[in-house]
Amino acid sequence: MTMTRRTSIAALGAAAGCAMLRPAFSAELAPMRCGIVPISGNAPYYAAIKQGFFAAEGLALTSEIVRGGAAAIPALVGGSLDIVYSNGTSVVQAIARGIDLRMVVLGTIMTSAPPDPAALIKRKGDPLRTGRDLEGKVVAANAVRDVQWMFIKAWVAATGGDPDKVQIIEVAVPSMAAAIKENRVAAALVIDPYMTVALDDPDLELLDWPMSKVFPGGPVAFFVVTGDMAQRRPNDVRAFFRAYKRGAAWVNANEGKEPYFSLVAEFSGTNLDLVRRMKTVPAASDVIPATLPRLTNLMRQTGLLDANIDLRPKIFT
Repeated sequence: MTMTRRTSIAALGAAAGCAMLRPAFSAELAPMRCGIVPISGNAPYYAAIKQGFFAAEGLALTSEIVRGGAAAIPALVGGSLDIVYSNGTSVVQAIARGIDLRMVVLGTIMTSAPPDPAALIKRKGDPLRTGRDLEGKVVAANAVRDVQWMFIKAWVAATGGDPDKVQIIEVAVPSMAAAIKENRVAAALVIDPYMTVALDDPDLELLDWPMSKVFPGGPVAFFVVTGDMAQRRPNDVRAFFRAYKRGAAWVNANEGKEPYFSLVAEFSGTNLDLVRRMKTVPAASDVIPATLPRLTNLMRQTGLLDANIDLRPKIFT
């Protein structure tokens, strides 16, 4: 799951803390500048740094904090970054506009069943159960016409409502709980760590888990490079994939254990006790061609894509 340029989370303020996770540069290591969002779903990346997997592959990673694909992809195309983490909708929209990108790693995969990494939250006691109940009401997403917006639209339709009758507005994630309690919105799609805090708030409660309901097991985000980078430095891109894959294996082996909690708290700047209570998503790495039409179909269904697009040639091999 990913953020946009206007989303502000506590983790983004912890960029300085990420410096301690960067290996010392060596003349033998190839430098690679990565645009990254320091959220729990990116634990494999940070694990690969801290465990020395990137260095073992001959790479010296520099982590540049970005706010999501809307900001990261232009920086990638402009040459100030070599590889970036981006939500899938931004990647697909960029490719549809003719930008030559290659998907290297599956950054985030959606859970197949609740709990999800994001939840629709409402005021305690409000009689909202389905998308039909939200018709005529206002719902908050972190950005309009982006990945969260897409999931809200799809969930409304899947639960009997008309998405065109629901107004979705942009609210910064840290402000969503207040917006719900102050009756500025009827509900909001809230991501961690704010989701966990909101679910503990006696004035709020869960409406539903929309992501696993409309997109179970689907690809949500990717690490991408430009076609030019793929041609000029294919060995380095493959080295990134191998190191990341080892990071994903480390995360899956340590999920729910103190080393995992400590890692996430360190790179995200989130309180360790809160990290222990946050929902986790199993790590993945391989981009599976057969799953990509699910993303493009959902984008077409919600109006984010005008025509079918075959993403298989855009997988880095």
